[in-house]
Amino acid sequence: MFNHNKTYGKTKIHEENDDGTRTIMLKYYKTKYHNFNKNEKYYGVGVIKKEIGCNEVNEEKQEFNNICKQKSEVEKLLSILLKNKVTPIDLKYVLEDMAL
Repeated sequence: MFNHNKTYGKTKIHEENDDGTRTIMLKYYKTKYHNFNKNEKYYGVGVIKKEIGCNEVNEEKQEFNNICKQKSEVEKLLSILLKNKVTPIDLKYVLEDMAL
């Protein structure tokens, strides 16, 4: 068995408010699980959010493995996540809505 993660894309969100400026960096990646005994591959997705604000840094991560066997389907999903700047906390709901 082998599990591998590969970065798909990154994006940033800049926000200004009364407390100052904060930057949110989002990183999207594809996971691949390979079961050599059965010669099967399964793909999944993950999102890492790094928020940099006034004197603090917060990081969140969410990952869902073994979503499907088609690499192309996971790459389409990652494209949608990146385009819409989906955060880790929203990833579960997006996947449920897409019924993957």
